[in-house]
Amino acid sequence: MYPLSRQLTQGQLWLIFSALLCIHVMPLLLADLPYLDDYWRQQLAANDWVTLGRPLAAALFAGLGFGPGAPDLYPLPLLLAIVVTADGFARLVRFWFNVPDISALMVVLPLWFQPFFLQNLTYQYDSASMALSLTACVWALCLGVARARDWVLGTLLVVAGAGFYQVSFNVFAGLCAVELMRQVINGASLRQASSHAVKRLGQLIGGCVLYYLAGVWMIKDARNRQDILAFDGQWFTQIYQRLEGVAGSLGLLVTSRTEWMILSLLFVALLALRSELTRLWQRPFSRGQHICLSIALLVPIPLVVLSIPGFLLLLGVFEGGLRVYMGLGVLLVLLLFLVHRALASMPRVRLMVMALPLLFMLAFSFAYGRYLVLYKELQQAVTYSLAHDVSSTPELASAQHYYLLDYWLSNAWLPAARGTLKAFPAIENVFSFSYLLLPEMLPRVGLDDFHTFSERTPLDREQVIRTSPVPLVRSKYYHIHMVGDAAYILVKDPRRVESSKQ
Repeated sequence: MYPLSRQLTQGQLWLIFSALLCIHVMPLLLADLPYLDDYWRQQLAANDWVTLGRPLAAALFAGLGFGPGAPDLYPLPLLLAIVVTADGFARLVRFWFNVPDISALMVVLPLWFQPFFLQNLTYQYDSASMALSLTACVWALCLGVARARDWVLGTLLVVAGAGFYQVSFNVFAGLCAVELMRQVINGASLRQASSHAVKRLGQLIGGCVLYYLAGVWMIKDARNRQDILAFDGQWFTQIYQRLEGVAGSLGLLVTSRTEWMILSLLFVALLALRSELTRLWQRPFSRGQHICLSIALLVPIPLVVLSIPGFLLLLGVFEGGLRVYMGLGVLLVLLLFLVHRALASMPRVRLMVMALPLLFMLAFSFAYGRYLVLYKELQQAVTYSLAHDVSSTPELASAQHYYLLDYWLSNAWLPAARGTLKAFPAIENVFSFSYLLLPEMLPRVGLDDFHTFSERTPLDREQVIRTSPVPLVRSKYYHIHMVGDAAYILVKDPRRVESSKQ
């Protein structure tokens, strides 16, 4: 037997998964860059996830912090989540494969390794709860639906996943679709496949209903968050536009460097589908059963694709951030599952072929980590420059309030990372919110007047310039105006400064 094809125990799988997941997040840990909400959560130790409909996320930080708040414990929560997730992945490998070897392990890894999940992992606070939501879905699937007790426990785990992060519904739906395909491939009859599909659908619907009944009252501004896209003459157009946006995001992963690999994997997966359909039609079933089972084999593919945006497609306000595309991991799992089937007779070739996309995802993670380091260095340079300008200007040093305006940039400006972005253009979308300064950064350099980026300032840019036409400080990155006892920092887009010099 080929050494890497030997069967692995649950403990061995857990250790390997733990090591691989730690390696994957290591670049983010080394960068140690807070992201958006992290700044004000660190300042206030705010535990407000209940108002977002994520009570288990709140419970996680209350438990780890031994109190109601959420002190900054990063990376402890994420490391603990990795240990738990590794157990879920190990169980999934043993649930899906008769011989849980290294190649079977590779099939499951994209649930975590997929590039868009890096945006989830970038959040130092939310990353742990998002990872645990993924684990809850995997556990729910692994329980099976043969016994009523397992069905109920699985449904409760689906609810628990949503209690950590609601997008996990999409992951569970996608995994159920893959599971249906696996059932058909493994020789299930039409009756067995239909029964399994109905039970899984019941789990998904039951989980949604239970979560809605238990959690909707928690959500602040729940009515706006629950608005469904109006079913009118524009419904299909809007759905198409949203799917087009999802396709555009996925297209960022297809470059001249990866196109050959993606096309090769798709070709092998198509060969696997053709082979499975041929085997299916050789089974002793009636023609009607053959047709229905063929549909059950093929329909999961578009369902898995739709699980990338999932239920968010139907909401009145579409959230287009890559962190909600957790279903992409399921699509990549399906792709590697088919590749695993197609190359079963060539274990060495199978390992090499399956290692390629995983190596790309790992390289993407490390490139993204270096991008975060460069971004952190630039942010620190600008922040320290601001602190120096304020402390060295008496009028500003004595100000009672400090307000930051126009800090959002249209897209990232990071000259040192141009080569990285050329090689991995999707990185810019993973780190989707572009800024050099945020109001929450000011207390980090001693400007102790805390505001968040969601707060409105007393004056806007036009009012500030009209009241105080001449800034006290001019910089490439900002102008500082004094209005009464308040200092207004008007952030500038560095690209406009560069273009004006040309």
